Amino acid sequence: MKLKATKTAIKQGFNIILSIGYCDIQYLTKYKNPFAYSCGSDGWHCDYYEIDDVCLSSGYSPIGKKVDYELMRKYELKAQKIVYDYNLEYKIRVKKVNKLLLEFINKCK
Repeated sequence: MKLKATKTAIKQGFNIILSIGYCDIQYLTKYKNPFAYSCGSDGWHCDYYEIDDVCLSSGYSPIGKKVDYELMRKYELKAQKIVYDYNLEYKIRVKKVNKLLLEFINKCK
C-alpha cells in the first residue's frame, strides 16, 4: 500500500532524491514497490521508492536531482534483459535486477 505524501515532506525526509521520468526505470524497479506517491489538482505526479537511504522519484512530475539519461538507459536495458531471461529462475532474476538497481543508484550519487 502506498501512502499519499507531499513533495515537501519527501524533500525533508531524504538527503538524496533522484528524479526519473515516467517509465524510465520500469525494469529496474520491477521487483520494488513504491512506499508513497504525490498528486495534485491535475492528478498523479510521481511514485517514491526508498532504496538504500536514497529516494527515487519517478513519474510525470518527479522531484530531485536529474539523472543522466544515457546512464539510466544503459542500466534499464540491462535490467530488461534480465527480466525477460526465462532461463533464469525467478529468484535469481529478482536478485540480479535488485543488485543492478543498487549499482545504478551508487553511480548516480
